Amino acid sequence: MELSVVTAVYNGEAHLEEAVHSILNQTLNDFEYIIVNDGSNDRTREILDRLTDPRVKVIHSEMNNGAANALNTGIHEARGEWIALQDADDVSIEHRLQRQLDYIKSHPEFAAVGALIQCISGEESIDPDFLKMESFFFNAKDPERFRDEQFYSTPICHGTGFFSKSAFQNIGGYDPNFKIAYDYDLWSRMFEEGEIGRVPEILYQYRVRTHSLAHTNRIETTCEVLLSTFKSIVKVKFGHLNRIPKLLLLGSQKEIAFYKEKIASRNRYSEMLFLEQKMSAIKKAYSLYRFHKIDGIVLASNSQADRSFRYFVSKGLSFGSQVFKVWIPDELS
Repeated sequence: MELSVVTAVYNGEAHLEEAVHSILNQTLNDFEYIIVNDGSNDRTREILDRLTDPRVKVIHSEMNNGAANALNTGIHEARGEWIALQDADDVSIEHRLQRQLDYIKSHPEFAAVGALIQCISGEESIDPDFLKMESFFFNAKDPERFRDEQFYSTPICHGTGFFSKSAFQNIGGYDPNFKIAYDYDLWSRMFEEGEIGRVPEILYQYRVRTHSLAHTNRIETTCEVLLSTFKSIVKVKFGHLNRIPKLLLLGSQKEIAFYKEKIASRNRYSEMLFLEQKMSAIKKAYSLYRFHKIDGIVLASNSQADRSFRYFVSKGLSFGSQVFKVWIPDELS
C-alpha cells in the first residue's frame, strides 16, 4: 500500500460529507482512507456508517480523546508508506493527492510537504477580505525559510500535510498534551527527519471557523505554541545534554510577565532566566552564555529583537542553534 489518507473528526456533521467525498473523488484512486470518529455526539457516526466505498475504514471511539490521539490512532492503523491528512471540515481539490505524491517522490529531501490553500467560509458569512488575509498567512511563507523558522512559525496548513509514515513514527507522532497546537508541534519536530516543502499550487480549501479553539481562546493557543516551541528547542538542540537546559528569555516587561503568569508552571522542558530587552541586558546575556551560565538565548519577537539578534550574530552565535525567537501577539503582550 503506497498511500493512506487519515481524517480525525469530532462533531463534524456540518461539513464531513463534503470533506470525505473530496477525497473519494480524487483523480488518484489507489489509496485507503481511515476516518477516526473521536467520540462525536452529533450525526457524525450516522454519516460515516453510510459510507460504502471499500477504500474507507471507519474507527469509532466511544470517548472524545482529542485530535492528536485520534490522528495517532488513524496513522497507526495506516498501511501506506505515505500519509495524507484531510481535516474534517475542509475540501481537497480533485488532483491534490496525485500532485503531492508526485512532488514528494521527486524531492527525496522532503519528509513532509503541504500545498497552497484557499480559505472558504462555513456556516457563518465571513468577509472575503478576511478570507484572503487568512490565505495569505500561509501562502506568503517562503519555503526557503521554513527551516529557519522551525521554532517560530507553522510552515504549512495542517490539512495539507503529506508525509512519510516512517518519519512520523521516528519523531513519536502527535503529542496528545497539545489540544490546539498539535500541528505546530508536529511540524517543528518533523525537521529532524528532513525538509518540509510545499507544492506551489492551490490544492486545498481551508474552512475558516471563527468559533474554533484557535480563534476563541487566543491565550491558550499562544500558551500551547510557546510550550511546544520550548519543548522542540530542548529536544532538537539540547537533547545531548542529558539534563534540563537553562535558557534566558529576553523580552519586554509585559512579555516576561506573560511568561511567568501563563507558561512558567507548565514548562517542564527548560529552566528559565529573564532579562528585560535593553542593550545592557543583551550584553549581559552574551556574557552569561560565554561563561556557560546558560545554554541558549530566547528572544521575544518585538521591536528590539532584530537589534538583539544582530549583536549576538556579531559575537559568533547563530539563529536556531544558540539564539531562538518566540512569538507573543501584541494584544497579549
